[in-house]
Amino acid sequence: MLAASLEYLRLPSDLMAYVIGRSTWGRLGLIVATAIGIQPGFAGTLTLELRNLGETPLALWPGQAIAQLFFHEVKTKPRGKGGLSQYSGAVDLLPRNMSSEITHDKIVKLERENKTP
Repeated sequence: MLAASLEYLRLPSDLMAYVIGRSTWGRLGLIVATAIGIQPGFAGTLTLELRNLGETPLALWPGQAIAQLFFHEVKTKPRGKGGLSQYSGAVDLLPRNMSSEITHDKIVKLERENKTP
């Protein structure tokens, strides 16, 4: 199931974070999976992928703390768009592009460089 955090998050360019499920829920079987790293400069709500691997159903309610963030200082400057991803500013659960044009262009360039004559 997809869920969104109630909190709107905005990270400065010198901080990143990791999303980690809370152990109390993990022991009951709830796995909180997501793109675990939150890049410097990200702004928006977090989309969480929830899965119950336990043997009994779990009831979740808005506002329950099911995950936590671990923050880390970033000492190098981000390249490109200042750490902003295609999801920066997102406040909904709708997926964006599966891959950006920049990623596509990088892959094409790598393929050209690695071709043998």
